[in-house]
Amino acid sequence: MAIHDGHRERLRNRIKKSGFESLEDHEKLEYLLYPFVPRRDTNPIAHELIRTFGSFKKVLEAETSALSEVYGMTENAALFLHTLPDVFSAYLLSEKETRLLGPKECAEYFIAKIGRRKEEHFLVVYLDKGGRIKKAEEVKGISGSVSVDRDKIVQNAVKCGAVFVVMGHNHPNGVLEPSDADIEATNRIVQALGVVNIKLGDHLIVSGCEYYSMQANGDIVDPVDLSGSVYQFAEGLVRRENDVNRLRRIKK
Repeated sequence: MAIHDGHRERLRNRIKKSGFESLEDHEKLEYLLYPFVPRRDTNPIAHELIRTFGSFKKVLEAETSALSEVYGMTENAALFLHTLPDVFSAYLLSEKETRLLGPKECAEYFIAKIGRRKEEHFLVVYLDKGGRIKKAEEVKGISGSVSVDRDKIVQNAVKCGAVFVVMGHNHPNGVLEPSDADIEATNRIVQALGVVNIKLGDHLIVSGCEYYSMQANGDIVDPVDLSGSVYQFAEGLVRRENDVNRLRRIKK
């Protein structure tokens, strides 16, 4: 038995005893490469991957062609590592496709769907009272931004009988804070949905595996109540605009 065969067995036993998460980053890569580099010591390859790309995360985000250039890597190994984040996303979505029951589930769903996209995407999910997904719609951005069609969102929500709407978009640059435009557009949609008695549950900004909840951070203003007098409605609109403007100033 080759020396590295014994090392592989020891690493497998560590995983059995303490779990995959107990391994160092280079050891995780070393283990993942076992089936694809069967007759070589994968430890030096794992170290070289970390050195070349900077971290475990960046290795998995690297293109297949770039991974293949690392000495000792095979084409199949490079393809496997590159597709692992997509495998993880598919795993999350297999649990979340039918029902989103809370903020954590919504965040995981949006991260899995658009968190790793290289260009900005906007995703709207329409839910029934039990959090089941009735419809999901994704829009790809143009030149680093996306156009949000407020009327179309309201129309789709009414058409599919949604009770809640959850929106989200990704920031490929890694910045999770909402812009002034994000805050203003979100609250205009909140008001428009409120007219037809549908609630915006949240607007999530995702990047990689991280997220920002506009609802949790107080960026969403309650819609104006339409049941009162015209005077109360007008007063409510002014108050709402002041609240949105205050949020925009705070973010600066």
